[in-house]
Amino acid sequence: MPGPTSLEGGGCLVLIAGIIAEYDPFHAGHAWHIAETRRCTGCDYVAVAMAGSFTQRGEAACLSKAARVRMALRGGADAVFELPALFVVRSADAFARGGVGVLAGLGVDVLSFGAECGDIALLRRVASLRDGEDAAFERLLREGLERGESHPRAWGEAAARVLGLGGDLLAQPNNALAVEYMRALYALRARTEPLAIPRRGRYHGALDGEGFASASAIRAALFTDRRPEALAAVPACVREIAAAAAPMHAPDDLLLWTLRNMSDAEIAALADVPEGLEHRIKALAAEVPSREALIDRVKSKRYTRARIARITTHALLGLTRALADRHAWPAYARLLGVRRDAMPLLTELKRRASLPIASDPVGLKGDEVFQLECRATDLRALMCEGGEARRAGQELTTKFIVEEGYGS
Repeated sequence: MPGPTSLEGGGCLVLIAGIIAEYDPFHAGHAWHIAETRRCTGCDYVAVAMAGSFTQRGEAACLSKAARVRMALRGGADAVFELPALFVVRSADAFARGGVGVLAGLGVDVLSFGAECGDIALLRRVASLRDGEDAAFERLLREGLERGESHPRAWGEAAARVLGLGGDLLAQPNNALAVEYMRALYALRARTEPLAIPRRGRYHGALDGEGFASASAIRAALFTDRRPEALAAVPACVREIAAAAAPMHAPDDLLLWTLRNMSDAEIAALADVPEGLEHRIKALAAEVPSREALIDRVKSKRYTRARIARITTHALLGLTRALADRHAWPAYARLLGVRRDAMPLLTELKRRASLPIASDPVGLKGDEVFQLECRATDLRALMCEGGEARRAGQELTTKFIVEEGYGS
């Protein structure tokens, strides 16, 4: 564990831990992770890089960005920064580069993440593999892809065979993401130290009272007759916020209209669209009645449901490969919220950060990554039931949130 950083002028030592999260929604397992991070590191502050209006699954978050920021601050975080949509609605390596880029750019001392495997040395071994630098690894990776496996699965199996590990190590989603975090830390040559905290409970655990219910289980129950059980799975201090969640409408007509009016070449230019898949997407968009039907028809053994869902969101947001390539790493850290008694944390982060910290969205108006963020929030707004939640331009009128304290 790294030593804390001295405040300028020889003051008290400050240790800051960082967490990358979606909090869709924030639940008891997330609160436990923050508390366990404090216990394991003895840190003074916890800063979170949080996804905004959309998630890595390619879906709109079940609660607004502002609601989830408040949940995080009440649930134990000291400050929340934005993980930009350009990195969120992408593959695991891009998601990791976005989160690690923000937190390492802020100068956090520790990156804490949940993993099924708590052996940081083992995760380091896997993360040390680099595409193109190991002939045996490259051969096994190529063979997996030729068998029609998805890239994450082929990568995981190749790594397991080269290193003599259990084949299921990277089949577990949080282990795979942990490895991507560590690869991003290596790529940045960041001084931030990784900390793997073994997860408690099943990854997609049910609302059965055993361990922590997962975010996916809570989302699945939130708009059914099991809503009381779903709300019981979030900490009492944020239950009122979670209770405001309302059903959202899939952007079926908008998506199909968009794809039907795009050329094959325009679809091919979207981020993460593999060569040739644009023709299948274009043809099926002319036939299917909904987004779900399109995803079901396009997905395959090689191209997962989540990947196709992300591609549909890329089409709606105008997230092209060229745009993604222009921004391999975050260029700023946008403040979304802070606890009032954690204001000294902002002073310390401004002192040590290598990225500019943005607290006023108006100053970001000309930035194309922020413009994509605005489109993402406007798209989610159109998926809401009605009223104020559907208003456009929310990103430019929403200031960062100040919460009074934990559980406030």
